[in-house]
Amino acid sequence: MNKTITKNHVAKMWKELFLSLLVLFASLAFVSCSDDDETDATDYDISEIYGYTYYGNITASSGSTLIPSLLIYNDERCDWNMSVNGMNNNQFYYYGVKNSTANYTLYWYSAENVAYCKTKDTSKASMVVQLGINSSDEIVILLTGDDLTGVSGMTNTRVSMKKQADKGKNTTPPEINFESDIEDVKIKIPDTATASNWTGKNSYAGTFVYMVGNPGNIIQKGKGNAGKAADGTPVTPEIKITATENNTVKITMHTFSYTEQMTIDGYDIPDVSVKTDGNVLYLYRAKSSDLVIEEKTLTNLTVSGKLENGVLTLRVSYAPGKMPFPITEIFTSN
Repeated sequence: MNKTITKNHVAKMWKELFLSLLVLFASLAFVSCSDDDETDATDYDISEIYGYTYYGNITASSGSTLIPSLLIYNDERCDWNMSVNGMNNNQFYYYGVKNSTANYTLYWYSAENVAYCKTKDTSKASMVVQLGINSSDEIVILLTGDDLTGVSGMTNTRVSMKKQADKGKNTTPPEINFESDIEDVKIKIPDTATASNWTGKNSYAGTFVYMVGNPGNIIQKGKGNAGKAADGTPVTPEIKITATENNTVKITMHTFSYTEQMTIDGYDIPDVSVKTDGNVLYLYRAKSSDLVIEEKTLTNLTVSGKLENGVLTLRVSYAPGKMPFPITEIFTSN
């Protein structure tokens, strides 16, 4: 029985051909050779670079210099840092496919999508990386798929990376902080809400949880930590709210100890709108200009919240420094 060839069939054929050519190009681009004769290529196995940290160097379109780092612990885990000058390492699950001599395709998955890694569902990979191994001291990477960061400066750019001898060898990956029972909270302001003065309290003590990454690609989920007092006791997170002009407030955030390398001290968020509907007060601040806090910049800062039955729920999202995806905090008062 003859099949009718439609435009969709043709489009699919071209797409499959394009993907095949891309894989072939990546494979050819990363063949490691001791000289111009391809037959002399050394077939390094990926296990030879397990445990070592590699740094690269790339200049983004903005003119800023990124220093990405990569550490592959074993055949299941790796960590990646888009720039060691701006963020902490991000942990991934992965699996690799050998394409040719000393050349691999690596599929990286966020903690939220580890099940897809186990079933090798490439459509759910957070990032797809072509890896060429020139020697145990030098690798070359090419990021060909990125559903995680949206940073165009890295995609389809060949980056040479050198082994950092001072980092030593570490084949034991850290535990990924991912508490699956933590869920995001969406706070929608009803269309019937109207501008209002703030009639709630000036401060609220409580707890918070956080998520790292974009929806569908969450890397970490955990209970928040506001640091410790001088005597070593944990600090109780506290949100302060100060009424300002034109039905707005200033929100003063608590300290957020994200990692040992990154602590975001308390800061003020100005121009947060206040609305009311019935007995519920709403808070809202859309994405606007970056918020600069001393030497840290919080990009794409958004705020949504509500005060209902005396309980304050506050959702604050931002990307700190050069981190290419957001941290989202959800605070709930006691």
